Amino acid sequence: MRVFGLVCIGVAALTFVVQAQQNTWSVFSVGPALPLGSTAAPTLGPPGASKDLGTGWNGAWTFFGLPFSKSGDALAGLGFGGSLSYSRWVRDSTLSETVFMGTQAIVRYYIPPVIKPFDLFVQVGGGMLIGEHGFTDPDTLSLNSQPTSVLVTKGVINPGASFNIGIDWDVLEITPAVTAAFTKGKTSAWFSIDAAMKL
Repeated sequence: MRVFGLVCIGVAALTFVVQAQQNTWSVFSVGPALPLGSTAAPTLGPPGASKDLGTGWNGAWTFFGLPFSKSGDALAGLGFGGSLSYSRWVRDSTLSETVFMGTQAIVRYYIPPVIKPFDLFVQVGGGMLIGEHGFTDPDTLSLNSQPTSVLVTKGVINPGASFNIGIDWDVLEITPAVTAAFTKGKTSAWFSIDAAMKL
């Protein structure tokens, strides 16, 4: 795990060093995030009670460089970089939040133009997603009883991965994505449709 994290940091640093002034892009995105699979978790209340997560939201800052953009061949659309993300859901029966903060190394590839003026791309990423608990872990707080003290749970570092496809039009992007955090016991995965601005 530590080696993988160092590789992620190295790829991101290399991107900045090689492309510090030109052919480097930042993308700010936000959109709804829909959990995939079962999210039912035990919650405080009647014995056997459980509730699902509703739709949450996902926000990210993605940066990448296109080191081969002037080569004029198939490598011209290949980019490397990183992504910092924040994803959040609230279980409808409680005040408990499910949050993942992530850092990933990414590889993005722009497909040669098919429908001008739009650019299509695919993006894959891998890295770490930090969260207190996964989608199916028991809830920790109930609306019916106020806690007497602040509950602090140490964040757990989970390996994670993402796959995006997207359409780029000038400075705007629409990017459907599937992200998975390999949490202990069961994977927490979600689908998001992010609207983004590229600078």
